[in-house]
Amino acid sequence: MKEALKEEIGVWKENLKAVIYLFVLDISGTIARAVKVGIVDPWVVAGALLSYFLLGVYILVWRQINKLLNQLREIEK
Repeated sequence: MKEALKEEIGVWKENLKAVIYLFVLDISGTIARAVKVGIVDPWVVAGALLSYFLLGVYILVWRQINKLLNQLREIEK
């Protein structure tokens, strides 16, 4: 059980990294498009909305990791 939890935590950490990479790419692309075209462009607005969505996904993944870490601590006691 303990090893399975550790493996699942590792998977969720990789998911967290992926969300961070997507967030950075989204912010970079949105800022580049805003500088080149302007803030009123539909792609800039979509990029800004996507960054808020990715922030929400980040929070959900972080909560899942914390939940699994708490389970692991309970098992180790």
